[in-house]
Amino acid sequence: MQQPMSAGTSQFCQQFKNQSITNVACIGAGHVGISTMAVMASKMPEVAFTVFDDNPKTVCACQCGPLPFYEPSLDRLVDELRGKNLSFSPSLAQTVEKAQIVFVCINTPLKKSGLGSGRAADLSSWDKVARRIVEASKDECKIIVECSTMPMNTGKTMRQVFQASATVKHEVLCFPAFYRGGTAITDMQTPRTVLLGSDETPSGLMAYNVFIKLISPWIPTDKVVHSSLWSAELAKHARNAMIAQRISSANAVSALCEKTGADLEEVMRVARSDSRISDGYLQACPGIGGNTLLHNMQMVVWLAESLQLEEVAEYWKAVVEMNEWQQTRFCDNIPQTMGNVKDKRVAILGFAYKPETDDTRSSPAIAICKSLLEEGAKLALYDPQVSTEQMAAGLGGYSAFSPQQVSFCASAMDALKGAQALVLVTAWEEFKELDMTEVVRAMAAPPFLFDSRGVWEPADVSPLGFELYQIGKPRRE
Repeated sequence: MQQPMSAGTSQFCQQFKNQSITNVACIGAGHVGISTMAVMASKMPEVAFTVFDDNPKTVCACQCGPLPFYEPSLDRLVDELRGKNLSFSPSLAQTVEKAQIVFVCINTPLKKSGLGSGRAADLSSWDKVARRIVEASKDECKIIVECSTMPMNTGKTMRQVFQASATVKHEVLCFPAFYRGGTAITDMQTPRTVLLGSDETPSGLMAYNVFIKLISPWIPTDKVVHSSLWSAELAKHARNAMIAQRISSANAVSALCEKTGADLEEVMRVARSDSRISDGYLQACPGIGGNTLLHNMQMVVWLAESLQLEEVAEYWKAVVEMNEWQQTRFCDNIPQTMGNVKDKRVAILGFAYKPETDDTRSSPAIAICKSLLEEGAKLALYDPQVSTEQMAAGLGGYSAFSPQQVSFCASAMDALKGAQALVLVTAWEEFKELDMTEVVRAMAAPPFLFDSRGVWEPADVSPLGFELYQIGKPRRE
């Protein structure tokens, strides 16, 4: 026998039953929030999208341009939509009050102290946002959409606040962002599939149906995978953990290649040919960068530990430790190969964790630079999109080093003048197009080339006089 609906559920379903969605809010003007709202606004011109952020400078930059971060094509897209159906606001109360659906796209750092420090997610910001939504909603039911790096229990945390504090029912959906920084707009404009988690309750299913109707001009219904909230939250972390696992596997094999004289590219070509393995994330690197993969890995470890699944926790810990070992291995190899780096100029090309973004969170460049500074090297840094201030902050701020230790350069060739070594960290296209004959002339002899991304062919650069090191490649005498 079907249980009768509660008054809150009945009100929620009645409100959204025949209601057209005309106003969508987003809390958080970061990469996920702005990219998601801009793509949705471009696909749904009849719906108004408003993005809120607590930082007035961020809101001002979004209102006037350029955006406070770099993402290819996003500035242009926002310029086209600004003043039409995409706006930015410093008022959460006004933004939420007029919205029917509220996306929450906020950062979730790891806890810095207490139980699970450095591994467990700090959900305090989600708790606070939920309370602010309740206050701003003014007795109107809302559909709340988690759309960020949401850890497990995020939906539960918000739902507990809503149940305890709200006078009306708010329903929580989980819509994980699976885009890649640097290709966010193309990833989101033509997704292969998307995941949408909801509760299997009358109000949960109502919220789910309202949402897929809203996004139907953007994403056809047959491309939406439906799951529970828990499954959607865990799927995000499981996917990222498996990506990190593949990268760490390639890094582990790269060390074997260097010791045995095998070539990682040849080994991985065979691996990729097996349909059970396929392509994707099988390139070695000097360490996993970006905020998402590493944080998600730590969260998975903590989740397993908190559930007393010690063997599971140890398995994923090994992936984290392999990443740390690979980073240390690459860093240590530079002074070992050069003999020493004390007082030698070392050009660092690239500070972002990957090309087509200005995101430096957990970038391998940070560990590489700090390691070289400890060895006494003089660094010359250049990245085409990362600001001087951002690079300095990554190294601990201007007080952490002297101008004699670190110089910030206006171009790659400026950084390379007089350098004893070139360390390529980020595979920007402009680095691939460098005239290596001019580079070797600009550098001090003998010039060392540490190519962490396999950009240059040994047959092209070794004859020019470079002492070349590439991850997973046999040394050439």
